Amino acid sequence: MATLSSSIRLVPDASVNAFLERQSRTWSEGAEGFSSGVSVDNISRFLSGRGAPPAPKLGHLSPEERRLRRSAHRAKAEGANPIASWAQQMAASFAHDPLQPVLRRAASGRQSVIYLRASGDRLENPAPFEKLKAAGVKIVVMTYDTIPLDFPEFVRPKAAQTCAARVSNMARLADGIISISHYSAGRLAPYLQPFNPKVTVAHLGTDEPNLPAGCPSFAGMPYFLVISTIEARKNHMLLLNVWRRMVDEMGSRTPRLIIAGKRGWEAQTPLAVLDRARELRPFVYEAGAVSDQTLHLLRRDATALLMPSFVEGFGLPVTEALAVDTPVIASDIPVFREIAGEAAELIDPLDGPGWRAAICEYAGAKSARRAAALARAQAYAAPTWDAHFDKVRHFLDEMAADTPSTFAQRARRRVLDTAAMVGQRTAPIALTRPH
Repeated sequence: MATLSSSIRLVPDASVNAFLERQSRTWSEGAEGFSSGVSVDNISRFLSGRGAPPAPKLGHLSPEERRLRRSAHRAKAEGANPIASWAQQMAASFAHDPLQPVLRRAASGRQSVIYLRASGDRLENPAPFEKLKAAGVKIVVMTYDTIPLDFPEFVRPKAAQTCAARVSNMARLADGIISISHYSAGRLAPYLQPFNPKVTVAHLGTDEPNLPAGCPSFAGMPYFLVISTIEARKNHMLLLNVWRRMVDEMGSRTPRLIIAGKRGWEAQTPLAVLDRARELRPFVYEAGAVSDQTLHLLRRDATALLMPSFVEGFGLPVTEALAVDTPVIASDIPVFREIAGEAAELIDPLDGPGWRAAICEYAGAKSARRAAALARAQAYAAPTWDAHFDKVRHFLDEMAADTPSTFAQRARRRVLDTAAMVGQRTAPIALTRPH
């Protein structure tokens, strides 16, 4: 892999499959060395009441993750080959060379060249993207949400500032934008003025569970499931308060709750409860960052998935749970109404008594409320990756068909719109089609 800059990297065509397979193995084997087998065994012990050792508390600046990363870096440094390291540095230094033929084709106008960026990361540093734009490359960016701008109280310090820079540069430099939901596209729209790049929406798809024969099952051990990083906007405190009340009132009959996900940011209170509330330990288990295979098992056998988020850009755990016929109780927020419709039971994220009543009813052995939710999940048509990529492909085809003259007209309109916004008068600008 060659590095054009800290923002743009190139993978040779012949190496793409090996690169993707390596990433797939890393994800499926579990996070930071926490194997699928260990996590499944710990969860089984928790659900059977035998007690489970705590999972590694990985997450944003956690001491455990710092130690793991230091160990990995030490091992890598001890086994490093000086010649290989030098070759890698040289490749990075001259990585612009593989891009030059592409840039020449774009500059000549003989062929449309599109740079598809899978996220807005690094767009706060616009220089590499400005070089592509100057060479005639059309830029398409995929975006997920504007949460740091709209809800800065839920993110890390300075995240809103970084997001503002990314969105500003994206509006100025992108020819097209792919949003993962209509809700996110609507929140993004005001920030795109006056440039107004083309925008399309492509819902994220769901993966088919890839479970080997003979894999364990959690069926017969009722539990509720949360899949998310532990951070403020995910509203874990609502569930922890509900569970504390249920423990007080129901004692040993309290249903189990499994939280799958790393520790995040701005979440000091729920993390303190997880670390210190001893009365919750028999009933609430923080499973940590588990593998994809373990997530498939947890989703498949859960009584229901719970997602009480205050805000989301999409909500992939919701669609993934419904895709395997698992009932969902989620927040009554616009994006969940968009992606789940009536398939999920939606409750206000501030309605603690409403959440408690639903969870208690679902936990019943012959719950009519859960049976109705199960029927809705079974009727749900989950978004597919085929549909997602068909939408992306069609949008890229549209961008490729956008002729240089059309780009000139759009550029002229942008200049005039900008001038009008600042109250200036401008003379007509002649933009000619490049030859």
